[in-house]
Parts: sequence; C-alpha cells; structure tokens
Amino acid sequence: MPRKALHIFIFIAILVPIFIYFWVFDFYAINIPKWDDHTLKEFLLNYTQATTWSERWAALAKQHNEHRILLTRLVALIDYQIFGALNYVHLMLVGNIMLLGVILLCWLILRANKKPFYTLLPIPFIWLTLASWENMYWGMASIQNFGVVVLVLWALYLSILPQFGYFILSLFIVAIAVVTSGNGLLILPIGAVILFLAKKGSRFGIWLVMSGLYIYLYFSTYSTPDSNTTHRAGLLDLFKGYMAFLGSFAEAFPVQDHLQVCIIMGVVLFLVAVSIISTNLFRIVLSHYEYQAARTTDLFCLGTLLFILGTAAIVVYSRADLGVGPLITSRYKIYSFLLLIIGYLYVVIPIRGSFLSPYVSGIVFFTVLYNIFSYHYHLVDAFNLRKQLTTMQFNNTYVTKNLKPDKDTSFVANLVADTPMFYEKWLRLLPVATRQSFAGTTRGIVELYNQTSVQTLDNAVQVRNEKYSSQLLQDSGVYILLSSKDRYYLFPAYRTRNANRKQLFLKQQYFAPGFGVDIPYYEIVPDRYAVGLVRKHGDQIGIYFGKDSITTKAVEQEIIRKNW
Repeated sequence: MPRKALHIFIFIAILVPIFIYFWVFDFYAINIPKWDDHTLKEFLLNYTQATTWSERWAALAKQHNEHRILLTRLVALIDYQIFGALNYVHLMLVGNIMLLGVILLCWLILRANKKPFYTLLPIPFIWLTLASWENMYWGMASIQNFGVVVLVLWALYLSILPQFGYFILSLFIVAIAVVTSGNGLLILPIGAVILFLAKKGSRFGIWLVMSGLYIYLYFSTYSTPDSNTTHRAGLLDLFKGYMAFLGSFAEAFPVQDHLQVCIIMGVVLFLVAVSIISTNLFRIVLSHYEYQAARTTDLFCLGTLLFILGTAAIVVYSRADLGVGPLITSRYKIYSFLLLIIGYLYVVIPIRGSFLSPYVSGIVFFTVLYNIFSYHYHLVDAFNLRKQLTTMQFNNTYVTKNLKPDKDTSFVANLVADTPMFYEKWLRLLPVATRQSFAGTTRGIVELYNQTSVQTLDNAVQVRNEKYSSQLLQDSGVYILLSSKDRYYLFPAYRTRNANRKQLFLKQQYFAPGFGVDIPYYEIVPDRYAVGLVRKHGDQIGIYFGKDSITTKAVEQEIIRKNW
C-alpha cells in the first residue's frame, strides 16, 4: 500500500473511535442541569446584575466547594451571550472536545520520538469510551474533570520544550488549570520538580514566583467547605481504595467481581508507574539520552505520573471512609486511562525495527476489544442517567394536577434554554388514564403491572419487576407514575446489565430482565397516591393505573455537603 494511502487509512481508523464517542454522546446528552449545574444559573444572575468589573470578576472566581471553577463559568457565560440562554449540552460538548487535546499531545510525543503515525492508533480507543459516562453527560463536571487533566498535561509539556515562548504560554495554561478544578494546584509543585530536574534555572525561578502568586490568589479568599467525610478509613481500606482508583478502567472487564479486578489491575499499573518513575529519574539525573525529545518525553511522563498518583492520593484520602466501591466511579476513570496511555508510550517508544508493527497491532486489537466491552458495559449507566434527569425535569415542571407548567417570565426562569421533552407528547393522556385507569397503547400493560410489585418501606417506595424484557434505548422503557389529588410524579424504572455475555455481545441484549427503583419519601409530598406504569415502546405510549395505592410520609433528607 502506498505510504500516502496508508496514512489516510490510519487517519480514518483513528477517527472511528472519535466518531463513535461523539455519536453516543449526542444520543444521550440532554439539556437538563444535574446537581452542581444549578449553581451556574446563580452565577449568570450575579454576573449579569453586576455593575462593576470587580463584581463580575468576583462572580467568575467565586469558590465552589473546594474548587475554583472559573473556566466552567466562563464557558457558560460565553454560551449564554451567544445563544441567549444557557445550554448544558454545549458545556458537555466543550468538555468532551477538550479530550481530543490529549490525543494530539500523544501524537506530538510519538512523532518527536520518530514513531510512525500508526502508533497513535491505540490512544483514542483507550481514551474515548463510555466508561467516562458521568463526566460526558454532566455540564460542569465535563469541563472541570476533563478540562483540568488536559490543561495540566499541556502545561507540563510546553514548560519543558526548548523554546522559551512555549514556557510563557504554559504559565497561562497553568493559571487556567488552577481555576478549573482544585487538583489543578498539583501542577505547581510537580512543574517545579520537573523544571528543577531539567536544570532550567531561570524557568524554575519564574515558575516558583508565579506559583506563589497563583496560590495567594487561590487561597486569599478561600474558606474550608463542610464535608461529609471523616478521614477514618483504615490502612487496608486506603490501600484497596488507592489501587482500585488506579485500576478503575478494568470495571468493564467481563468478570464476576469487578471491584476485585480493578484492585488487581491497580496494583499492576502502580508497579508500572513506579518502574517508569524510577527509570526516568535515573536517566534524567545521568542525562543518558541519544536525542532531546527522549529527555522531554521522560520529563513530561514523570510529571504526568506524579499528577495521577497525587490526585489518586487526595481523592482516596478524602473518600475512602465512604467505601472502596465509590472510588471506581466513572468520574475518576480518566486518571486510570491516562495511566494506561503512559504505560503504552513506554512500551511503544523503545521498540525499534520490524518488531514495532506486530506489537502495535496486538495492542490495537486489545484496545478495540476493551472499547467494545466498555460501551456494552456502561450503556446501561447512560440509559439510567438520562431517565433520572428527564423524570426529575418532569417533577420540577409539573407541580399541579392540571399539568400546566409555571409560566414564570422572570429573568432567572429564562436563563436556561428550553428543551423539548419526550413526555410532552403524551401529557394529554394522563387525565384520561386517571379517569378510566388506562390510556394509549395498552396491550400487555395490565400483565406488566401485575408482574410488578410495589411496597412501602420505612423511607421509600420500592418497585420491582423481574419479567420486563425490552431492549429499546434512549427514552424507551417503563416509568413509574404516582397520582394524588393534587399532582403527578414520574420516576424512572432503572434497568440492570445483562450478565449473560453471549446475549450481551452477540445479540445486543444490554439489559437483564426486569426493572426496579426505590423512590425516597423525601422526593414526594406526603399524600395518598394511585400507582401506575407508563410504558414507552418507540413512539407508542401506554399508561395504566392499577387498583393499588400507597400512602407516603414525611422524612428528612440527608444533606450532602461535599462536592463529588
């Protein structure tokens, strides 16, 4: 194959995981604020009402829990000014696009080390997967959690390039990283260590001065936020949590004990990281290099590994008392993937001659296989998250029985762009179903209701079904409908993963039979409710109220005081 045609083929192959990632993103992304996203409305209100530049700057730089989220707020402001209303999908898109900066950076490193273009192939298959579903579909977290990683890596890389202009640029990127997320502060000591090892005295001095300035600006008005954590985890829990954090990419492996395999892979990656760090320090100190790019690569990768291990230590220390399981959550997986990528670089860069192609081909095979596992495994997470967000939007919008949304014409009410919701098309069916117990396409829905159990517990309504078998995606599925004399509530019927791997991978049956949800009483006004099901099967809608009813009571909600 001609060299030019080969490059075109490889370029297209690299675009495949990028296209799939953003296609899946578009399929499930929806303009509904999640948790901390709501604070962006407060920011826009404060900013637009500010009368001086100091007031506007205060709104941008205001502390959010332990973080400064200036970059997120700036993107939200730009989006609001361009489109006239904030759209959280735009924020998600910006954060996800930023991930592409790591792929570009890896290519620059590989090219500087005289590696052929095809060695970049495994990177996007490792980096872009549905394993990061929570950051993908969360406006604030997308920019904060993705953005800080990309900014830190670019700041490290530019700071050690020979051209002094790149170093000056890195200082600006460092400033942005620091006000993107709290762990961006790690770049300050890590960058100082890297520049010291690089024997760049003037840069080291400038870095220290600017770091002092950044730290002063960050903490001059800082107040310690409240926390739900106690920092009382034992050494064993800290060890297991640390390793699980580092190996969290392995959750998608087709095994029974996902937490255990994450811990095992975390141990492996930790040993790999220690090996790379020790080797790099030895070579840097002794200056055993054939060319400049090799030294730059070692310095960059050393800084990146310190950033990963340092972030892991901070997160595990602050979260381990809540259990090991939450440490493999989707929000943190980006660091596990980054550790994999650094490991890959230290496999492929030293290889010379004809051995390179089979090594890369084998790695491509396994990364593609992992990519497939990840999408199949985490599709259920994205599916359930979308249902959670859309039903929350329903309950916040329709607070009276007449199903007429509050016509709030105030400035605050119109800060966020309107988003058409799938349930708007069948709102007219709800009064019909309330009067005659059914509406719409109801074939089989009575049997479905009879297969579903509804129980009232001490603090929640428990709904369970073990027979439902639909495999339709996006907004299709079953919803729990509660109706009192004053209003309706809509809740998602969550699905679980299909543990049968043959059905999952060969027949694309993502969901196990059945559904379930626990509806906390604190989400419902205490009252007596008729219980119904809404079944959405493609464009067909069926609603059915059974003869059962429940009575809820008032309970207090635990206050979460920590930004996750």
